[in-house]
Amino acid sequence: MTGEGVLEGNQLQLEIFRRKCMQMLDPDDINFPMDWFLKLPATQTWIYDNLFDCQTVPNLSYGPYAFRILKRLISGLEAAIEDPEEDEISDNLVNCFAELLVQKSTDEIDCVQEKRPVTYTIPIIAEDAPTVTVLEAPNLLSSKGDTGNRTWDAALFLATFLSSTGRHFVQDKSVLELGAGLGFLSILCGKHLGAKHVLVTDASETVLEIAWQNAELNSVEDIVKTAVLEWGAPDIDDILRDGCSSVSYDLILGSDMVSNQLTYKYSHV
Repeated sequence: MTGEGVLEGNQLQLEIFRRKCMQMLDPDDINFPMDWFLKLPATQTWIYDNLFDCQTVPNLSYGPYAFRILKRLISGLEAAIEDPEEDEISDNLVNCFAELLVQKSTDEIDCVQEKRPVTYTIPIIAEDAPTVTVLEAPNLLSSKGDTGNRTWDAALFLATFLSSTGRHFVQDKSVLELGAGLGFLSILCGKHLGAKHVLVTDASETVLEIAWQNAELNSVEDIVKTAVLEWGAPDIDDILRDGCSSVSYDLILGSDMVSNQLTYKYSHV
């Protein structure tokens, strides 16, 4: 079988690998392509074109995370290649690794706090599977005041449900998201699930500014709006009316909303 034939037969393996990298998961949690498959020229070309070519994949074409992924790939290739005269590492991957090595001097603290585009793909087997790209700090650990700066697992599970069997809950509906953080779920509803109006709410004005940038990044700013909302606030009704002319909402969403005792108190209805 030709390299292209083997590539086609293992396309799912590569696609899952690409999606996990675009989501910037820890490299230790990613299944890298098997060595025999990785050393094929067609495989290396696909990986470069879909992950490291800055012309087509700008959000993963540079930076500390890309360096970690490519370092693992290069190490796997070096271990897989038994005869350098028959197999070799792609020049594009080698040159990209050299460029990333030069950039590696970036201060590690800044890297943790830095917000960068992270692309989430809904886990369905299709070339046009829905994606949402958000600016976030994926390496940020949970701490007081920081929880809204990244997308958490519960939002991803809820997104999977809404994109499959729960799509009818969103289609042509007005949606309110509580504790929305960077707006991943709200953007998904407005971009892919047919919501007619979505209001993103959070207690942090700073986080909501980024949520609005994310709405613009995904071209849903006409559907998705933002509003600062503190649970238990006396003007909560006014805030909701300003966010949606129809006043009432058909669906209220929330995931990983409660991170401290005070918000837990106000989450009870």
